[in-house]
Amino acid sequence: MRIADVIAMAALVVVILVTLIIAANLQNIADDMDLGTEGNETRTTLFNNTFTGLTLASIGIIVSAAVGLIAVVLSTLGRATGGTIS
Repeated sequence: MRIADVIAMAALVVVILVTLIIAANLQNIADDMDLGTEGNETRTTLFNNTFTGLTLASIGIIVSAAVGLIAVVLSTLGRATGGTIS
């Protein structure tokens, strides 16, 4: 796991947090609007899907960090045993 990977993951965390704040503020504004029955259902679906996507993105960052840590551990073990993992 390179330093650039760590910086990219930190930047993605910041982007997800900013997106979450913006989406929550937009939801507060949109909740005050009466868009009719179909419009209100569409708005609810839109924000539910947005928050689900942000949740999946944060889980993806956690998984990629775990994969990076496993790669570091395995590469360290490989060097300690003479370069091969058996």
